[in-house]
Amino acid sequence: MSMRTRVVAMAAAVLLGAGGLALAPAASAAPPYHGIDGGGSVLDDWQDEENLGVDDYTNSNATALWQTVLWADGAQWQDDDGDSHPFEKAQIDGMFGDQTESATQWWQEHFNLTDRDGVVTEESWTFAQGKLSGPPGNGTVTYNGVRKATFKRVGVKYRVRFKGTGSWKNAYYDKLG
Repeated sequence: MSMRTRVVAMAAAVLLGAGGLALAPAASAAPPYHGIDGGGSVLDDWQDEENLGVDDYTNSNATALWQTVLWADGAQWQDDDGDSHPFEKAQIDGMFGDQTESATQWWQEHFNLTDRDGVVTEESWTFAQGKLSGPPGNGTVTYNGVRKATFKRVGVKYRVRFKGTGSWKNAYYDKLG
């Protein structure tokens, strides 16, 4: 075996032993988007989204998007005494707590959905999607409830506003703020 062949064989062995580290993506590569998808038609944006609830993406920008839907549809939540309260715009904080769960239950019952447990599932997303309108491609998307709510789609990413601050945030499942 020639010296050159031995050097090539040793280099290959080192790379294989290192687990193919040379094939790893560059550190500067952007992480994949894990949020509300806005690719394609507005009319098919939400039916394949992930569940939201007190056990699923509890503190997230995706939850803020859902809370915006609740506000737009005039949802009500019940306190411990059974008294009803309107879900207010100021409650759009991205935290899926007792009030958001109760308002989601109200919303599911109000629209006669099968799932009425306060967890946002495919059935809830699909129904809410039917109230979306907007131009094809990117731009502004309107949710048409009792009130109109506006979202943005930039690339394939939905953006939502918190508490009317004017600041648009990507609707990530695993990020708040």
